[in-house]
Amino acid sequence: MDIEFIKKTKNELEFTVKNEDSSFYDMIVNELSSKKDVEFVSKKNADELVKEFTIYLRTKEKVAKDVFLEAISETEEKISTIIKSLEKTTQKK
Repeated sequence: MDIEFIKKTKNELEFTVKNEDSSFYDMIVNELSSKKDVEFVSKKNADELVKEFTIYLRTKEKVAKDVFLEAISETEEKISTIIKSLEKTTQKK
C-alpha cells in the first residue's frame, strides 16, 4: 500500500491510496460521514480496474488528522465486535 498526501492542514486532509483494496476505507468514510465534526468527506476511485482512490476530509473545528484516526479506531472496534459475534455463533454449533 502506498499513501501519497496531497493536502495536510488543520482542518483538511487529502490523500491518495495506491495498490490497496478500498473496502476498509469505505467503512472509515462511512464512519466519518456520521460525525458532527465533519463538514465534508469523500472517496473518489481513480478507476474501477485500478486499485487507487483519493480520500478528502474537511472538519469544522477539530483537527482533521485526529478525526480520521478516531474514525479508524471506531471502525476497528466495530469489526472486532462482528468477529467476536461470529466466533460465538460458530462455537455454538
